[in-house]
Amino acid sequence: MKELKQAGSSGGSKGNQKTNTGKSSGQISKDSKKTAADQLRIKPGEKMGEFSRRVDDYMRDNLIRTAKDNTSTGSKKKKHFEKLKAKEKAKKLKAQEEKAYEEYETIGDKVRLNDVAQAPPTLTAVPKKRKNDEFMTNKKWKNTPGEEDYDDLLADVDAKDKRRKLGKSGDDESTGPKRSRLKNLTPAGRRIIEEERKQAIENYRLMKARIVMKNQRHDAADDDADAAASDY
Repeated sequence: MKELKQAGSSGGSKGNQKTNTGKSSGQISKDSKKTAADQLRIKPGEKMGEFSRRVDDYMRDNLIRTAKDNTSTGSKKKKHFEKLKAKEKAKKLKAQEEKAYEEYETIGDKVRLNDVAQAPPTLTAVPKKRKNDEFMTNKKWKNTPGEEDYDDLLADVDAKDKRRKLGKSGDDESTGPKRSRLKNLTPAGRRIIEEERKQAIENYRLMKARIVMKNQRHDAADDDADAAASDY
């Protein structure tokens, strides 16, 4: 009988524990509301200053608690969004890597490590025709002399001028090919040669005039010296 009573008492205590631990969240919220109402109610024999101080302390604690809860929930949401962004970024990077790998796989030539080229690459594309090539292949400019022939042409022009001054007409056999080059010269080339020829003639005249003036001054100085000597 004693054992049965003990078992019954233990069962009753266990049932009470289950009922106590099995309280729902609604009951807990009701209890908290009751405590809040009790805190916001003046007690018998309590002064107004004490009551207001107690209410301020209670409200301050509640505000601090709610602020902490809000910050914790905000930080949780922030962490959740950061995780989502990181996942999206990882997906994009993975897609880009897969795309680059596919493009690399589509390339026909695969270069392996330590490969040695046996021959230079061959160009199969035909180069486009340029305007300069058409200009140089034209019959009109095919036999045009370059800048290196201008000195010879200037010498030919000077020789021709000398022959003209001496009264010689025609060209000898040695000047035949050079004369043909003068005929094939472009108008711009002829103009350049003509300007250079004129400049050479002008320089020659200036040099000759300086020599004459120098000789005249020398003769005048000699005459003055002779006159001074005769006076003595």
